[in-house]
Amino acid sequence: MKRPASSSKDQHRRPRGPGRVRTLWAAFLLAVAGVPFMLSPAHAVSSISVSSTTVAAGETFTIDFTGTADTPRTGAGENFYSGSTELGSLDAFTTIESCSGNTAPCAEVAGYGPRVPLGDLAGGQSFGGSITLRVDPKTPAGTFVLRYQLYADGGEATANGPTITVTNTPREADLDVKLSAQPRVGILVPYLSYTLGTHNHGPEAATAVTVTATLPAGKAATHLSAGCTAAPGKVTCTYEGIAEGADAVSTFRLPIGLLDMGPVDVTAARTASAPDDPNATNDTSGVRCTVLSIALANCA
Repeated sequence: MKRPASSSKDQHRRPRGPGRVRTLWAAFLLAVAGVPFMLSPAHAVSSISVSSTTVAAGETFTIDFTGTADTPRTGAGENFYSGSTELGSLDAFTTIESCSGNTAPCAEVAGYGPRVPLGDLAGGQSFGGSITLRVDPKTPAGTFVLRYQLYADGGEATANGPTITVTNTPREADLDVKLSAQPRVGILVPYLSYTLGTHNHGPEAATAVTVTATLPAGKAATHLSAGCTAAPGKVTCTYEGIAEGADAVSTFRLPIGLLDMGPVDVTAARTASAPDDPNATNDTSGVRCTVLSIALANCA
């Protein structure tokens, strides 16, 4: 009696003879010998973003990373490497400025790049953090592919991130801080009114700008502009970005009390911005007001 022909589905399920047996036998021998053997790439469980894909030699860039452990991971850490480059390993031309999300000090792995330790991760546990690297000022112009990996027992395969360009032309944004004041006197609610102006002379746009005003000890400001916060003796104003040639202006008030007689000194200073500010001489400004009575004051 003639046997019915096998269906394509049956043929797909049927072992493919000695070749498949040899493959499985080789995998077994490698496992016994302690050599890792994977039939498919590890499942990627992290992702990254960078503050800028262009960075000048001597400047910094920040890498943010997030992810979820697909399985329990012992001694995990997020590793970073440089690929497709003549600049060498990432640790050869960058140094760690700061990091977050770490459970132990971040460190360079010689011949590879920086690592952010994350400790033990449970399956399904989320993680995240950041690391800021400074490019060595002597680094030649070039490009590299930023590579990353969640390292641990059975860690993920190394993945390619964005291509980063290193230039030898410093990016700069010269910020000019000006502080002025006017008395607003009266019997009911007397106060000194302050205007804090920050002008960007360029040539680049400025980002992550912070300007801090220092008040007399114990004094607290009121009626602050959006983006400014107050603490005893201090006002902090932050700006996401100031374009070349543009201004950022903030205001606040300093109430005058019955016993507030004499000089009132307030200073303002740029305390943070990116890229580098090449001119520190115009980063600070100050103004002195003299309170003569609750209804009389002048500012110079």
